[in-house]
Amino acid sequence: MGLAELMREDIVSGALPAGSPLKTIELSKRYGVSTNPVREALHQLSGEGFVVLSRNRSAQVRSLDESFVRNIFDIRTLIEPYLIRVFVEQAREEDVERARMVQHQLEQSQGDQVEWDSLDEEFHGIMYRRHFNGEARAIRQRHGEVVRALARRYPISRARRAAVLKDHWDIIEAVEAHDADRAAQVVERHARGAERHLLLRMQEDN
Repeated sequence: MGLAELMREDIVSGALPAGSPLKTIELSKRYGVSTNPVREALHQLSGEGFVVLSRNRSAQVRSLDESFVRNIFDIRTLIEPYLIRVFVEQAREEDVERARMVQHQLEQSQGDQVEWDSLDEEFHGIMYRRHFNGEARAIRQRHGEVVRALARRYPISRARRAAVLKDHWDIIEAVEAHDADRAAQVVERHARGAERHLLLRMQEDN
């Protein structure tokens, strides 16, 4: 696991508390590395939304609170329907077959959160990775890192897994029917369902 990944896990777990200052020298001692990798990790985590960098080059841990989560999903419900519409227009048979294969793997997943998240991201990646708007894809990817990290702290329930699988089949069905409006509706529903579930788990933990 790289330095950015270690720091991300510590932020999500609370080992690096929300609002705490992130000083390069202290972090280099904490993780046993030089200051250059720390600076690189801070910039990466800033891009992902975990760290806030100030103009005076100071850094602090962002508060991953309910407001932050809602903001992320508000953006996702705009971006993902936009991305899926283009996929519906351009989808090839091999794309749909690959999505089906990943979906079957998800159905067989035995509960490991990391495996589930990886397969879920692969499923959606099939549909978004060739989209011409690299900025939209990059924003979705950054927000996805936040959501997946939080999911490891607040694992997905069985009921939510069942809802995810149903949404995925509905997306595949809409793509096969070349119904971009339907696909966009399901993707938005999918994102809002993920938002509600994550917020509920966060509230239960408080």
